[in-house]
Amino acid sequence: MKKWHLLKAVLLLGLILAPPASLAFESTVVSTEHVTVTLVSEQSNIEPGQTFWIGLHFELIPHWHIYWRNPGASGSAPVIRWTLPARWEIGEVHWPVPKRIRVGPLSNYGYEDSVVLLVPVQVPPSPLLADSQIITADAEWLVCRVECIPESGLLTLELGNAGNVSSATDETRELFNATRALWPEAMTQAGNYRLDDDTLAISVAMTDAITRSPADVWFAATEWGPVDASGAQRWAHSTTGFTLSVPAGDLPPDGNSPLEGLLVMESVRDGTMAQSGHYVRLAAEPPASSENRDLSPMTALVFAFLGGLILNIMPCVLPVLSIKILGFVREAGANQQRLAYHGLSYTAGVLSCFTVIAAVLLALRASGESLGWGFQLQSPVLVTLLTYLMLLVGLNLAGVFSVGGKLMNAGHSLTGISGLPGTFATGVLAAIVASPCTAPFMGAALGYAITRPAPESLAVFLSLGAGFALPVLLLSLFPAWLQFIPKPGNWMKRFKQALAFPMFATAAWLLWVLSQQTDTWVYGGALAGLVILAFVAWLYGQWTPRGWRLWLLGTCTAAALMLVIGPMLASDPSAQPRLDSSDDRPWSEQQVQELTAAGRPVFVNFTAAWCITCKVNEQLALSTDNTRQLFEARSIAYLVADWTRRDPAITRQLERYGRSGVPLYLLYPPAAEQPVLLPQLLTEGNIAEAIDKL
Repeated sequence: MKKWHLLKAVLLLGLILAPPASLAFESTVVSTEHVTVTLVSEQSNIEPGQTFWIGLHFELIPHWHIYWRNPGASGSAPVIRWTLPARWEIGEVHWPVPKRIRVGPLSNYGYEDSVVLLVPVQVPPSPLLADSQIITADAEWLVCRVECIPESGLLTLELGNAGNVSSATDETRELFNATRALWPEAMTQAGNYRLDDDTLAISVAMTDAITRSPADVWFAATEWGPVDASGAQRWAHSTTGFTLSVPAGDLPPDGNSPLEGLLVMESVRDGTMAQSGHYVRLAAEPPASSENRDLSPMTALVFAFLGGLILNIMPCVLPVLSIKILGFVREAGANQQRLAYHGLSYTAGVLSCFTVIAAVLLALRASGESLGWGFQLQSPVLVTLLTYLMLLVGLNLAGVFSVGGKLMNAGHSLTGISGLPGTFATGVLAAIVASPCTAPFMGAALGYAITRPAPESLAVFLSLGAGFALPVLLLSLFPAWLQFIPKPGNWMKRFKQALAFPMFATAAWLLWVLSQQTDTWVYGGALAGLVILAFVAWLYGQWTPRGWRLWLLGTCTAAALMLVIGPMLASDPSAQPRLDSSDDRPWSEQQVQELTAAGRPVFVNFTAAWCITCKVNEQLALSTDNTRQLFEARSIAYLVADWTRRDPAITRQLERYGRSGVPLYLLYPPAAEQPVLLPQLLTEGNIAEAIDKL
């Protein structure tokens, strides 16, 4: 290092003794056996407040090269440490499009012959005190042919103030302009990638791609690791641009985060090879899992319909069945046309709710949100409102208050009309409460739906709703199946009151879900709102207000509820601790990698407090003595991915395996990257069978 300090001292002394005209634009040159490096400026005279460009100019002997920012299979990019006048600022290096340089079986990214690495410099607006300004670049680079030699040099550049008369040469300006012509273009079109096993499937939309006829197209990541630089890449034209199949590197992308890189097109012009590049930022899309990779649109519709049909017998839907039963009891003895209207109204309510849920889900996902099936129950506010709704339904069934009594007795025809909105609302409520459950066939169908265009996705959700509404619709269209229901009588009052308790049980369950999402203060406020609402329902039943009194009661109730729900809107659910405790280890991708690398199998339970199917599986299969003993005997690590609150990392992991919601169960063999997917309905037997195959 002493020789560099000596060189710098000699240089400064020479500059001081030199005539003023020569001070305006002076630079040192570093020459080695393989490369000559010069620090050059586009301007010789500098004004306060301006931005100008300087560059490190490398001139190499034939067959030797230096490297791009990502060197590829081997090598190292140049490193530059700048020393600037006070308060001057320097930007990032602008890298020209590199070449693929092959050395044996390896491929590197770099430059041969000549290259200039340009950087912008910002001058402060205050007046320049000295007659000249000095910039120093302490540079290190690796120059290679087959063998590689590390080299370094200290370069200085002296620039004059605007009052001086000297200017940059035409040769320097041409050098800068030619260098800018080699810069990659910024990518404005859309692009995405999908990680399938060890391959990146890349798609880039380029409006003028069809008119181009490149000899080759290849992709290089801006940082080392995501892409195997030496691996063979395949490309093809698509209807909108290019598609590429690129081998993943030693540090493949996680399939969740964007991937930045350079798309290079090589073309033959006048017998010589020319190339152009585009910087691209590829959005991640979920890989096609083994379950839905070959799923056709028709198969997805059938799976969704079957899943919706099975959803009727899932535990989360059972409380709402009481409302359906009550409706059939009330309508027992009615004419067939009236029953058919109620069945169609219920079906319309179910389909409308599924359509709204699908539309909101797709719109939020298009805006960048990481959401999936059952996303609405990740909101503490919505969970609280559903709790209040279940309480009101239960109090209404218990006879604490009633709504629309006069209308219900206004006449036979009016009764039929007024009952249809209630049946429609029952369908909406059934669909909302059913959303925390995932039945067989549903997982693959919904995983397919969220990756398809909006019309196909909506068709899958409507098929799911049609399957869910079918049993009630059939009972309304074929009243002969209702002969087992007794005729209306005094027993209906007690039966109606008894049906209030499933609603209270559902409200209690939703309160427990809320306790997993919020802190004690917010949870206490929700409980206070429950008491307020119960008091208002009782007061309404005793007072039966009308007109302005009804508006006053409603306004006061809304204000009181806003006081208790308001804190939920300002709280950060992701930062709030859960009220329960568990010895199970939380899931993370890093945790899985560390455990499997250490030779341990890993079982991951993707669950949520509001997922009834998940809780049933945990009680009947995962928490049993037999399963726990099996895990201990095989030293299987048990990780829990809790999706009760919104978690984008868990959402992306669900998408990776073709799921749009929980439950999801993954069993990772030791030292293996790909896990085994278990069924959505677990038993001790299928868990043991999967473990035996490890």
